[in-house]
Amino acid sequence: MQSEFDVIVIGAGGAGSSAALELTKRGQKVLLLEQFQIGHDRGSSHGHSRIFRFAYDEAQYARMAMTALGAWRDLERISGETLLTMTGGLDLGRAGNPSLERTAAGMTAAGANFERLDASELMRRFPQWRVPDDWVALYSPDAGIVNPTQTVEIMAALALAAGATVLEMTPVTDLNLETLCVTTSRGTFSANKIVIAAGAWLPRLVPELALPLTVTLESSVYFAPTDLAAFNPERFPVFISHESLEYGFGAFGLPGVKVGWHQSGAEIDPETRGFDVAPETITQIRGFLEARLPNQDWRLLAAKTCLYTNTPSHDFILDAHPAHPAVLLVSPCSGHGFKFAPLIGSLVADKLAGVKNAHDLERFELGNALRHGEGKLLSRASVS
Repeated sequence: MQSEFDVIVIGAGGAGSSAALELTKRGQKVLLLEQFQIGHDRGSSHGHSRIFRFAYDEAQYARMAMTALGAWRDLERISGETLLTMTGGLDLGRAGNPSLERTAAGMTAAGANFERLDASELMRRFPQWRVPDDWVALYSPDAGIVNPTQTVEIMAALALAAGATVLEMTPVTDLNLETLCVTTSRGTFSANKIVIAAGAWLPRLVPELALPLTVTLESSVYFAPTDLAAFNPERFPVFISHESLEYGFGAFGLPGVKVGWHQSGAEIDPETRGFDVAPETITQIRGFLEARLPNQDWRLLAAKTCLYTNTPSHDFILDAHPAHPAVLLVSPCSGHGFKFAPLIGSLVADKLAGVKNAHDLERFELGNALRHGEGKLLSRASVS
């Protein structure tokens, strides 16, 4: 096995596998390292579904999602697999809700198509819903469901087929940023550049930076309705509530509706985290379903967890280490990153090459991404 590479990518989740694929396609000799198995369930990039949408409160993210849509279709064409299923999307809340209005403004500024529905029109178009008279919905046709586990496995496999070296079950035991050497359980490797896309483990790999990231254990719960057909993806759009912070999907992957409760989880250590969903979370979600999607006998199917790695501003990180410019830190998470997965590789490759692209990457520099935000912006809500 060779020990010298152009780029070593640490972490084979959505960001790392995308970066490895794009860099390999651009002719780089790439080593992709994953401490667990590709597609594992210990981090953020796994499961049946994440939300894809243009609905953001800031036009930059909406425009990036528009670009990402083309990247998803390209990945589907290359792989021969369907990875993005369009369903339409609903952002719901009381008329005048500040988060909802910011989302409408963000989509308008980005040129995204959407309709504003009053409560009666919402319930006429989508009779599964019951909402108060003062609620409104933003309906976007450009929303749907992406499959994270399948996507990660495909991107890593395509990187391998294109010539990358991919090592699973290979944790990093030492990282020397001065010499650009990475020591693992399977030997020591060197590179001209290193990309650290390790998700919840990023702060541990660069402890000298004392990154103010918080890792939280988030949950999603699947409930089976009495009338499953009413919640098929072609009849039931993905949704985000701007009132009580739930988001969800129709029946996809499992025969039931999946609902998560955005940023409700406790801060945890990724090494010692559990996998149990708190009973109060299940109760909260069941109550939401009974109130807003009534007339169903909601039966619990499954309850699952994933990790958020959150910056103070809830923006992404895509920036060079301040003391080691050949080391790139990549953390497109804070609960809203997977929709961009096929695009992230291009952003990483451009950043490493010093190439300007259509997206303003200054926003993702450490000084900006780690600033304290003005709260948990729901329109960046998770796509778990």
